[in-house]
Amino acid sequence: MRDKPVLLVTHSMRIPRDFISTTLRARGYMTQWIRPFLGQPLPDPDPAAFAGAVFYGGPQLLSEIDKDPYLHEELSWTRTFVEAQGRYLGLCLGGQLLSMAFGGDVYQREDGVKEVGYYDLKPTEAGIASGYFTPQSMPVYHWHREGIKLPCGVETLASSEYYPNQAFHITDQAFGTQFHPEITDGMIRLWSAHAPADRDKEPGAQPRETHLGGYFQHQARVQDWACQMLDKLGFTALPQA
Repeated sequence: MRDKPVLLVTHSMRIPRDFISTTLRARGYMTQWIRPFLGQPLPDPDPAAFAGAVFYGGPQLLSEIDKDPYLHEELSWTRTFVEAQGRYLGLCLGGQLLSMAFGGDVYQREDGVKEVGYYDLKPTEAGIASGYFTPQSMPVYHWHREGIKLPCGVETLASSEYYPNQAFHITDQAFGTQFHPEITDGMIRLWSAHAPADRDKEPGAQPRETHLGGYFQHQARVQDWACQMLDKLGFTALPQA
């Protein structure tokens, strides 16, 4: 595992200094960033070549996938990699890709409500039984306008008030979220600057001035959860050389 990198696929121009990739490196993993939207090709989806893969969020909409044709390749790559028992974590758009790769879909609410800011994450009975969640709810950071429709037979592990499918797994080694456990201090300062100022025009979006306060109030707990989630996925700390 020490000689195999974790593939990190981002859909934004800026390569994030996020909590997930930082934690993986602190645990001894090499990382390899790929930006398919810039024409960088995905490697062969061979789990023998990688310790795992993390697919991040981005502004792209899977409901308009033909505008971003490289996402078709990401869907195919994800299915092949996961079916071959690859370790996979999908965050927001990455979670949507994981669901769609196995027959799920995305949707937008008819009332136009988005989730932008901190909202309560409520574990389901299946989520508690899975070991990913405890019975207590947890405020987590969101930034999305499309929700996840899960593949047939896949159970929701956690829900929110507006979007019921917030976490799920396809295999024991393939886990997806609609929320953003990877957010950091620097990231939320940047993102919140772009949060909608007029909530009447952006229903569901929380005021931008509340985002940073929500981070300092809740993120220690979210990061503890993220570390336990990585453990469960098998991204445990590597022995020191």
